[in-house]
Amino acid sequence: MPNVEASLPTAAPRVVPGNLRGRLETQAAKAGISDAASNTWSATLAAATVAGAAAWRAGQRRGKASRARPVALRVATLDRPATTEREDVRNIAIIAHVDHGKTTLTNALMKECGMQETKSMDSNQLEQERGITILAKNASVTYKGIKVNIVDTPGHADFGGEVERILNMADACLLLVDAQEGPMPQTKFVLRQALKLKKKLIVCINKVDKPASRPDWVLDTTFDLFASMGADDETCDFPVVYASGFNGVSSRDSPDKLEEDLKPLLDTIIEECPPPKVDAEAPLQMLVSNLDYDDYVGRICIGRIVSGSIKVGSPVSMMFGEDGKMREATVSKLWDFRNNERSETEEVKAGDICAFAGTEDVQIGDTVVDKNDPRPLPPIIVEEPTVAMEFSVNKSPYAGKAKESTKVTTPAIKARLEKECMTNLALRLEPSASETFVVKGRGTLQLGILMENMRREGYEIMVSAPKVLLRENQDTGKTEEPVEEAIIECPNQHQGTVMEEMQKKGATMLDMQAAAVDDATVYKFSIPTANMIGMQGILLKKCSGEAMVNSVFSHWQETDGKRIRLREKGSIATTATGKVTAYQLRNMNGRGIFFVGAGEEVYEGQVIGQNGKAENLECNITKEKAVSNVRATATALIVNVAPPQVMGLDDYLGFMDTDEILEVTPVALRLCKANSKALKAK
Repeated sequence: MPNVEASLPTAAPRVVPGNLRGRLETQAAKAGISDAASNTWSATLAAATVAGAAAWRAGQRRGKASRARPVALRVATLDRPATTEREDVRNIAIIAHVDHGKTTLTNALMKECGMQETKSMDSNQLEQERGITILAKNASVTYKGIKVNIVDTPGHADFGGEVERILNMADACLLLVDAQEGPMPQTKFVLRQALKLKKKLIVCINKVDKPASRPDWVLDTTFDLFASMGADDETCDFPVVYASGFNGVSSRDSPDKLEEDLKPLLDTIIEECPPPKVDAEAPLQMLVSNLDYDDYVGRICIGRIVSGSIKVGSPVSMMFGEDGKMREATVSKLWDFRNNERSETEEVKAGDICAFAGTEDVQIGDTVVDKNDPRPLPPIIVEEPTVAMEFSVNKSPYAGKAKESTKVTTPAIKARLEKECMTNLALRLEPSASETFVVKGRGTLQLGILMENMRREGYEIMVSAPKVLLRENQDTGKTEEPVEEAIIECPNQHQGTVMEEMQKKGATMLDMQAAAVDDATVYKFSIPTANMIGMQGILLKKCSGEAMVNSVFSHWQETDGKRIRLREKGSIATTATGKVTAYQLRNMNGRGIFFVGAGEEVYEGQVIGQNGKAENLECNITKEKAVSNVRATATALIVNVAPPQVMGLDDYLGFMDTDEILEVTPVALRLCKANSKALKAK
């Protein structure tokens, strides 16, 4: 026998798909191999294992050209099966990290299936301005006579609650991974949720048309991510599709052999996504996963029918869990989804996703049941929030003076917050002191989006600085704080800046590797959530806008009780109420950066800028030049003042300290000290 051990490779693969070693050992036992040949058999076994793993990875890169779902053989019987499969429907959710191309790919799929006028899924005004998906949305396409319901989900970690509740409507998930960036923090979060619900997973390596794309490396790191999260062998053997949603091309074989359309991706979805299993004879069951509102028909419930069917005019009931109270209603309007619009229909059967109106007393997590045979489903459970802010009525001297401000009272603010918490399971609302409400969420971006929507609707509010929520460990009794995993990509010239700023915040470096583009590096840090607040703005400023910062909740750890300053430099506050003068701005020009310009109205205690030093600074920014009988020269009349720094809502949330509150109105944003006398006088 040839010397097999001499030809063995020096290193074995990290993960062996398909449990090859176990299958080979079983075959050896059946063959009756003796102990004398154990050494030779071990060598042969190792070689076969390495070869098998290499063949698997090679097969994944080539794609699976004919991955057809096996057809079960049926035998005629007198007993009717309890459940059947709807071969004419597929339900799939698109999940990914932010800006990996979910919405663009969804729009391309609708165009591929014959939609004449492509209407973007991101129809919300804030979504179009920021270029991100904030709310999960439903759409559908018809391909080869099969209706494919598509759920587009947000990619940012702060909107993870949308992903958690929306996955209940899908039978499979299309995991998009950027061909250049690879798996990112939110990729891990959405993959963990899909694995928890045991959803079928299809991997789509998107944006392969990028000049710096590296699909082979992305495929390997995606497989490693599956393995590190404990996915079984069948799940790790995921189908792979290469695509460019922007150009509308895809391939199941190789990123270098792209076809001129997205049919390979659609074929993969039809073959790999399991058809919904339904029981048409069972009573009605539909889990409400989303809510909408229409001025004419009222509240609209959106969800997937698990069993039974819904018809217009039929009586239904609502229950929240097994112990919930039954609430009756009548279906007044019924819709299914065609492309990214709702289409009225008379009946929707089990396995499909629909929307209906006819009840106001409903919340996400309710089960629509048959009142004669109620069988409620388990309610939707999402992860707990990590950040809290206090919302209160505006108490500034300028409260209610803008004509755009139409909702300034405490009852109006309370009603709006309760409405938001009803449709967003990741938010929590708790009443606090008089005219104050504590709102808990996943991050400052999620709470900032809520504030931006409220100010555009005419609300005036005051909010406190973000505060990280702590918890008590039930086993040890010790206090724990949330920790995030942060991924930062920036040019090599800013490496020292990133290291220095993250070290100041108590971050721990986990990994550092070269980025896909030249002269750039990707850093991975573990950092407490309390110290991560405002870091995106700091790094963007320090790295000349070239840093890309992403973070996601990682775990809970015991807090050390140490408080790190949210910002290094102090603030500049005015001591008088009035208009800002160019004369005083010129005198204070070298003391720091100002957020206000000449002629703007300010009040006592308002923060008007950032000091150049660590301590806070007070000044009378409304001071005017003293009038005298001495004639001024022509040069003295010219006042050169630096333009103010424009601060948005996200900028203020990252800048404000714990002793400051932010005034949010439809026309202006003002930061002030919480102990300002102007607020107390109101």
